[in-house]
Amino acid sequence: MQDGGQVSQDAELAEIDTRRLSELIERERAQYAGSHAASLSAFGQAGEHLLGGVPMTWMRMWPGGFPLYLATAHGARLTDIDGNIFTDFCLGDTGAMAGHSPASVQAAVAQRYGELGGATTMLPTEDAAWVAAELARRFGPAQWSFTLSATDANRWALRLVRQVTGRPKVLVYSYYDTDPDLGLSHPNTLDQTAWLGRAGRSNRVSYSPS
Repeated sequence: MQDGGQVSQDAELAEIDTRRLSELIERERAQYAGSHAASLSAFGQAGEHLLGGVPMTWMRMWPGGFPLYLATAHGARLTDIDGNIFTDFCLGDTGAMAGHSPASVQAAVAQRYGELGGATTMLPTEDAAWVAAELARRFGPAQWSFTLSATDANRWALRLVRQVTGRPKVLVYSYYDTDPDLGLSHPNTLDQTAWLGRAGRSNRVSYSPS
């Protein structure tokens, strides 16, 4: 120790016992598989017709080796097909910020599908204008545009930025997703790749997080 209690700069870092770490990981994965046997079985069967065994490939990225399979969701509670109950802090990446299946949403969806019909007509509705006005009242910005996912929102925002600034390239750091329409890619590996420029005319820049 140096004067003042500071650790010497040349102090050796503690070594990580990788063998022990691997043992702990395997132990936890075995425990996870044992308590989620139905999800493991469903995952194995789904691979016959679902790429990667899941509806969207990012759902594979679970440290336990396979995802939970959902049975029910209400409020902030999820129940998997093994009967395990969880408190949900993700809430559909904010898509269910008001909770899963609140009564008012159930009523609105039932009216649209059952009474009014037509959920995917690709046409505007008066309801959409009302929602935009309510968002303006609550949050301030006067005009709004709706998207279908976080990726779609990023795509739309970047297109707007390019249109307003007139600049064809965007430098992206730690982009969380892949978007070929914008020429952006961020593989989930240590050797990550950023793509700059417009789709079809991209410049590849390799980088490392280290």
